[in-house]
Amino acid sequence: MEEFGDAVDGYVDVEDQLTRYLLARAADRFREERAEKGAIGSVDDFEARRRRVRETFVDSLGGLDDRPDDPVASLAGHIERDGYTIERLTLRSRPNFHVTANCYVPDGDGPHPGVLFLCGHVDRPKADPDNQQACIELASNGFVVLVADPVGQGERKQYFDPESGEPAFTGSGGVFPHCYAGQKCFYAGSNLARYMIHDDRCALDYLMRRPDVDDGRIGVTGASGGGLRTLYLALLDDRVDAAAPCCGVTEREEWLRTGKRIDAEQLIHGAIPAGLNFDDLITGMAPKPICVGTAASDEYFPIEGVYESVDRARRIYERYDAGDRLELTVAETTHCSVFEVGMDVFEFLCEHLENGEFVPRGRYETADRSALQVTSTGSIVRSRTDERTVDDLIREYVGGRYPEAGTKPEVDDAASYAEALRDRLVDAFDLDREGCRLRPRFIGSEDSDGLDVEKVWFRTERDPGIVVTGVLVSADSTADPAVILYERGTDELPERRDEVAALAREHGTVLVFDPRGVGAVRNRDIPIPRWVEAYDGIYGTEFKLAYDALLLGTSLFGMRVFDVCRAVEFLRSETGADSVSLVGDGSGAYHALYAAGALEHVSRVSLGDMDGNFAELATSREAPFQPRLTVFGVLDGLDVPNMVAALEARDVSVSGGPVVS
Repeated sequence: MEEFGDAVDGYVDVEDQLTRYLLARAADRFREERAEKGAIGSVDDFEARRRRVRETFVDSLGGLDDRPDDPVASLAGHIERDGYTIERLTLRSRPNFHVTANCYVPDGDGPHPGVLFLCGHVDRPKADPDNQQACIELASNGFVVLVADPVGQGERKQYFDPESGEPAFTGSGGVFPHCYAGQKCFYAGSNLARYMIHDDRCALDYLMRRPDVDDGRIGVTGASGGGLRTLYLALLDDRVDAAAPCCGVTEREEWLRTGKRIDAEQLIHGAIPAGLNFDDLITGMAPKPICVGTAASDEYFPIEGVYESVDRARRIYERYDAGDRLELTVAETTHCSVFEVGMDVFEFLCEHLENGEFVPRGRYETADRSALQVTSTGSIVRSRTDERTVDDLIREYVGGRYPEAGTKPEVDDAASYAEALRDRLVDAFDLDREGCRLRPRFIGSEDSDGLDVEKVWFRTERDPGIVVTGVLVSADSTADPAVILYERGTDELPERRDEVAALAREHGTVLVFDPRGVGAVRNRDIPIPRWVEAYDGIYGTEFKLAYDALLLGTSLFGMRVFDVCRAVEFLRSETGADSVSLVGDGSGAYHALYAAGALEHVSRVSLGDMDGNFAELATSREAPFQPRLTVFGVLDGLDVPNMVAALEARDVSVSGGPVVS
């Protein structure tokens, strides 16, 4: 009873099949997007599309909250410099939720043009030397510049090791805490960006209400994640007069082709089928002026995609006779900051915010991080005993939108509930899509302690194709056969040999099954970026493939449930049984439970170790991060307790797994 060798024992190359499958699924959608955009024949056509883009974007965020009528700011101190002053500020964006910021104020009464500087993924955002240089350059040219720490970064770190007290995530510039919190948001059908955009708009409220700022001359800039948030703000907030997103633009198809990752707040669920691409973000403020900054050798945002998106956007600007208001500047370097993109960004802001000719000042002496700190401890969460965390906000959102999340529903009409849930599940996971004939290949057999053992592989889909594998173990018994789903699939056979043998004798026949991307059909490691280590960790290969599926408006989780449904079909055909049991452990337990919820011919579900229901994963402060469980909107009546209630209504036995009440 052995696991498979390479390439399904030499039968079929599956090393890149998930990558190829997702690219093929996306290719048709990209063609549709290009055709739709090519049909834009007028400004009216474009503006109708832009309204749809905004609605789609906001809906993918889970909506946006109302902002405070009067932004509250507290001055912690200031630093006097030659020609400008740095104010150390705390802004309240929500009750008991604060933004730590610095405001660079030029000498003179003003009113001055204002610039909101949005930081990307660096460990100390507002204190980063390059970010300081950019803010000083702008302040020295007469701009009031507000720069803040994004949630999860700088003085706004959210997660700490309970024993050491040190930050739980280090060395990622905020990527890891963002993706950890973002996963929780996805379960609730929302996005971490809804909280970041809210903070950014509150910062803009404060900036525009300062008496030394001309609220008719407002710009936004930022690099990397800050560049994308610049585009988000320009799309959603008409108060922005000029924008300069840097190193945050490419084109989605180019991004997928080159194996790039995307951060949680940058992932717009269903963006690819919706045709929502980077050029839609660039034209979000058309015909207002925008300067796209990029790096010729950017390792995160491929330059080919930048040119394609800017070319598409330029066609829209030209509809307004405003082609000169869209600029592109390219730095001959790798992924970089606003300051490193070059002086063109500052010249652009000076010109379009009517602030005279830009005068470069060169490099300045920057301040130490401690001098720019707003809090005495370097942490807003630790400095204020009543400070809420982003987890508190997520819990509040879940409680408001899904008050019954995580509890088993009381069912009056059992049959109707079970049928309605099955219909919703099939629709949500696209389980009724066309498959293909299974045509199983049996590629090896042996006798093991009186058990017949056969290796088998078959396709669950074709064009694009998916190969799945399994090991069929049979004994003399007439009980319902079972599909067995382990976290690592058939790769666990060596240590699970005795357990599988016992299950085979209990059920007569069992299929230890590998859905796509698991066990013998696991995708190869995609080592981009080079600092990613864990295949199953944040930013690992499993993470990347799961996020790509979310961009397609589906989920790798749902695809695997589809494969399990096909495995049940295979096992029923092979054994002639009317019904099948499902046995799952780890992520395989979730696949087993959800497949049972979608299928009619399941008699029993046995669940091993599970990390809890999705409501617990969304709201627990210390929930494990499990990229295999990446799925969107599951709290809307499709959580584990809903599955259990539906199965019980159908008299399907469910044992093990999390406690459901």
